[in-house]
Amino acid sequence: MFLIENRVSQVKEKYDIPAEVWENMVFGSAAIANNQKYLDWIARVWKERVSTPEYVETQAREGHIWSGVLNGTLSTIEEFDRVRANLKKRDLYQYRNRQEVIDALEDYKLEKVRNIKTHKESEVVYEDDRFKVVVPKSHTASCYYGAGTKWCTASKDNDSHFRSYDKSGKLFYILDKSAPTSDKYYKVALNKTYKGTDTYYDAVDDSISDSMEIEKIISNPKLMNTINDYFNFTYADEISKITEEEKQRELERLARDEEWARRRREREQRLSQNASERRLGDTWKLGETDDVGIMAHVLMEWLIDEGEFDDKNQEISNIEDTIEEVRSAMENDPLVIADPDGETAQDYGEDLNNLEEEIVVLKEEAHDVYDIRYEEYDHYEMPVFEYGGAEYAVGDDDMADEAGWAQVDNLIDDIGYEGFTEGFMRWYIDGDLVASDMEEMFYNDVYDNPEDFLDEEDDTELSSSAQKQIEDIDERIGELQEELEEFDEVDGGREEEEIVERIGELESNKEGILEDEDNYEYTEEAKDDYVSRRTADVREDPMGFLEDYGWDNPDSMERYIDRDAFIQGVLDSDGRAHGLSSYDGNENEISFDDEWYYIYRIN
Repeated sequence: MFLIENRVSQVKEKYDIPAEVWENMVFGSAAIANNQKYLDWIARVWKERVSTPEYVETQAREGHIWSGVLNGTLSTIEEFDRVRANLKKRDLYQYRNRQEVIDALEDYKLEKVRNIKTHKESEVVYEDDRFKVVVPKSHTASCYYGAGTKWCTASKDNDSHFRSYDKSGKLFYILDKSAPTSDKYYKVALNKTYKGTDTYYDAVDDSISDSMEIEKIISNPKLMNTINDYFNFTYADEISKITEEEKQRELERLARDEEWARRRREREQRLSQNASERRLGDTWKLGETDDVGIMAHVLMEWLIDEGEFDDKNQEISNIEDTIEEVRSAMENDPLVIADPDGETAQDYGEDLNNLEEEIVVLKEEAHDVYDIRYEEYDHYEMPVFEYGGAEYAVGDDDMADEAGWAQVDNLIDDIGYEGFTEGFMRWYIDGDLVASDMEEMFYNDVYDNPEDFLDEEDDTELSSSAQKQIEDIDERIGELQEELEEFDEVDGGREEEEIVERIGELESNKEGILEDEDNYEYTEEAKDDYVSRRTADVREDPMGFLEDYGWDNPDSMERYIDRDAFIQGVLDSDGRAHGLSSYDGNENEISFDDEWYYIYRIN
């Protein structure tokens, strides 16, 4: 990193480049080669170009056009770096200017141009030194031109796809005679429909939504105009049969697709620039980085373990083994021993140099942690990273627990409890809440109609009025008994008999009061005890109660579900990954710096 920073500083001091250009130049150079090996050449060529009289004149007339010069240079060097192993001069610094590089690239392309024969059941629409455009007139011709691709229209076992496309429009196969077969754009299928839409497919049959991916086709006006003129003239009758409403719908769909493609391009540019800034600043250096940087390293280690990270280590190791074998063979070769500076020794030396150069190239191409891009959003507060077209959420155990909880919580809001397995919610009814809601109903029932719920013998007592009558009677009986005690055996007579009769009447009245059911009422204690017993039963079996009352439907039950217990139940049953890993439902774990981390693929 220090050497890279030193190289950048030296180039900056060497050339007087405006700040607004310099920043993009550094980022662009790093995107091609992270060791900035091309930066000096790019800076020199750019400086020479903007210093020419014609450029100065254009600048004075039209204003600054620096970015165009820089972007063109970067694009050329990017292509050079990709194919330089196939060029006669593989060192960029052997070229004096951009034009020499362009000429070398064109020479290479011409050498690679393939001769593509024309099938009799097709029509050649366009052809130049590089491109050949054909319209297959039959499934057989489609298979002929689609050889080496995964186009469904070129499937030998099924012609239905070709017939479907051919009925709704026409297929144009754009064949790049200079591109290697490893290039997924060496054959591009264009489906032009009578409704007015154009859809492009690469050789692996993926729809091309971003036109910038096939810029060399789109930006070729002669090629594109020829295709359009041919289609509009040849199939004018078919096109005229499509209503304006249908065409408008298709055009609107196409506009939406293009808008999404534009947003994806902008996002890609942002992510790439942010990654370049992190690399230049070494912001994810272990020991100095934040939690996000640590988790980027965690993901890289896991991807390496899975064999998904392009660190080139295995390839480098294989070449290093080959170097050792070549050196051993050289040291033991009798011809080399006899003549250490002879032709055989020179051949060995050249082989070793080539192998070592391969290692240098591989190390330059090898990915590091900064090839893992940090996304602009989180996954339930877990940071999200992108590598190789896949997105991953990474977090420690606490973060994974919180994320899992949040995911289920949000899912409940989205689909409701009824969206889960039927009957699952029954296990998480809050008995206390059900009992609380039902307590008032129990009170009303037992107070309004106690005879329906309480025992007449055990749960009743004399009413207060009857009790007062009994007390009055007992008091009068007491008084009469005191009068009797005042009489002696001689003086009683008739008066004493009357008192005794009166006492007997009072006792009879008392007995009548005690025997009369109307004089009894249900006790408050019995009523309260009934309510307590009923609410306790509800707490013990809330679901049974809801079923008895016909409240076991989702709408009624939702109020009584213990949300926290339900969420925990879902996590205990399905695990965190079921909801967090939308790609494959797997939870991947790795120990890093004595702490466990969890990785979820989310696309």
